[in-house]
Amino acid sequence: MLEQLTAEGVGLWLDDFHRGRLLDGSLERLVAEGLVGGVVSRPAAVVRAMADTTAYHDQLNRLSTAAASAEERVYALLAEDARAACTALEPVFRATNGMQGWVSLGIAPGLASDAEAMTGRSKRLAELVDRPNLLIRIPATGEGLVAVGELLAHGVGVHIASVYSVPRYVQAVDAYFRGLERATADGHTASAVASLVSVDVGHLNAGVDALLDGPARPHAAVLRGYAGVAVAQLVYHRYEESLGCSDWRSLVAEGARPQRLLWTSENAPESPRSALDRVERVIAWMTSHALPQAALEELRHREGFHGDTLSGEHGSACRTLDELGRVGVTFDSIARDLEVAAIERERAVWERLLTVVQAG
Repeated sequence: MLEQLTAEGVGLWLDDFHRGRLLDGSLERLVAEGLVGGVVSRPAAVVRAMADTTAYHDQLNRLSTAAASAEERVYALLAEDARAACTALEPVFRATNGMQGWVSLGIAPGLASDAEAMTGRSKRLAELVDRPNLLIRIPATGEGLVAVGELLAHGVGVHIASVYSVPRYVQAVDAYFRGLERATADGHTASAVASLVSVDVGHLNAGVDALLDGPARPHAAVLRGYAGVAVAQLVYHRYEESLGCSDWRSLVAEGARPQRLLWTSENAPESPRSALDRVERVIAWMTSHALPQAALEELRHREGFHGDTLSGEHGSACRTLDELGRVGVTFDSIARDLEVAAIERERAVWERLLTVVQAG
């Protein structure tokens, strides 16, 4: 299946990265085998690694004697992870001329409603890591997208996360275009300013399916599992449209790169089978999937891949959403709820990480 995905122009990212993947050599091996072209550094994976391994003990001991706050210690831990991951992926970054080989690193979710605070913290974190293949992860909230524009304008690469709807994706594209225009006007090289948008297909499916399973919709079960795919198809259609617009043609003339799409199931404990089922249903050129290591390992043995599932499916996706609308599924409301839930999940994990680091 790996060869088939590569032929379709699909990249793969490691979604449960932590320092143990560096110490045991598994990240280096996955990169060398061509299974991984990007990394998402999530606090949830770090919390699990702290409970299950000794990977962070030495640095935790050193930090416990520092005068810095627990939050600054957390950023120090995450920055060290990100630097090492950026180094591991540097050969991919250079071989693909910056199309792959990126590392995504997030900031405290408590900043999500403050664009100025997100911008300031993200700049400091990018300076702390100091690697060309780093993306700072920002939630796709209204304030988050303001911060995205500011960061891009200052030449900081951004991963826009937790997108659950086509309108939000359109806003993310616009933030990229406007940020790039400001960056190039200020003398930044357009090709060095990167952006990625991740669509949380996993939670979108789960959120809609939970509604379809209710007793008020006894005949809606046949639509289970289709919501995320339909939104992905519509998002990809808008992605293709964005590459044909006059704004993009002007940016391409400056050397800009397309804003990439990443399909995820953020902070969700997926089985390898569930993760690979998701991959098979969401395939298109120049997109990527973020997967846990167990799913990446199983990919070698997986069969049944059937090619591009997104291109040319705009009409089919609209019909699916119409059918969901007829059984009472309102996507605007669901997307807002999922956006809020994503921030709350991140906030809870961040608090656990702070507690562990504070305890030393």
